[in-house]
Amino acid sequence: MKGGVALSSQDAFVDKMDLANCKQPLQLSELQYCNVLMKTVCGDVKFVRYLKDSGAQISLIRKDLIKDVDAQVLGTVTIKGVIGQPAEAALVTLKVKPATSGDLENIAPYIDLCFAACDITPDVEAILCTADLKKLEDVCAYDVLKPTVVTESDVSVRKCVLGDENDIDV
Repeated sequence: MKGGVALSSQDAFVDKMDLANCKQPLQLSELQYCNVLMKTVCGDVKFVRYLKDSGAQISLIRKDLIKDVDAQVLGTVTIKGVIGQPAEAALVTLKVKPATSGDLENIAPYIDLCFAACDITPDVEAILCTADLKKLEDVCAYDVLKPTVVTESDVSVRKCVLGDENDIDV
């Protein structure tokens, strides 16, 4: 916590609140995140955790995260936040798609999304605006079960384990 400004959800607290005049309890919304895969220059994939921000006009990404990414620079944009001075940011296009977990994989191609690459708080890698979140959610329709490879040895082991119903254990 620095100067009464919360830097993350763990730091959030009320600084000097008059509880006698408070008619309703203070309720803080829980921050929501999503995981996204970003394609790098050499064809590798980088995992990035995004904060979902319904009030953002444009998606943001920490500029140090795109050093090894083939980002097409479109120009510059001025970012104005709630606190602090406006800042110049590079406007870039990145190839991304939703990250999956468990038995799922996303078979859709990477989509191009526009980001402002700038210095943002270190505890957030990127911020995703609602319009871009919707595009990524549409790509989630291509989440499918990962195929499982069954080899001949796997099949023969199963036959031995299952046995024949007429087999008698001695």
